[in-house]
Amino acid sequence: MNVPVAVFFDIGDTLATPVMTGGRLERLRPYPFVLDVLQEMESADLSLGLISNTGTETAQSLRDLLEDADLLPFFRGHMLLFSSVEGLDKSEPAFFELARDRAGVPAARCLFVGESEAERAVAKGVGFQVSPHPLHALDLVREDP
Repeated sequence: MNVPVAVFFDIGDTLATPVMTGGRLERLRPYPFVLDVLQEMESADLSLGLISNTGTETAQSLRDLLEDADLLPFFRGHMLLFSSVEGLDKSEPAFFELARDRAGVPAARCLFVGESEAERAVAKGVGFQVSPHPLHALDLVREDP
C-alpha cells in the first residue's frame, strides 16, 4: 500500500465526542489519544484535513469549536470540508472528490478516517484508502511505501 500524503478525518465520534445542548453543537471533546496521533502525522509532513457532516453550523462556528478543542492548528484551511459549507455530505462521492482536489493528490494518496462503515465505503469507491479509527490510521501512515 502507498502511504497516503493527505489524511482526512471525520470529526464526531472519530476525533471527538460532540457535546450538544438544545440541538446545537456546543463543544467538541477530543478523545485522549487524538492530539498525539495528529502531532505524529503532522511531524511526518502529512497534509491533514477534515471532511464532516456538520448540520447547519457555519464555517466560523466550526473553526471556533475546533480551536477551543485544540484541534484546529493541525488542519490546513483549504482542507476543511464541512457539509454545511460545501452543500455536500459524506453519502456523496462528490464530497470526497472535492477533498481529493483540495489536497492536490491522486485519490490513492488520500486516506479517510471515520467510524461510519457506509461513509468509508463511499470514500473507498472514489479511490481513497480508509480507516475506521485514528490509531489504525496512524499504523497505516507508518508503513513503508
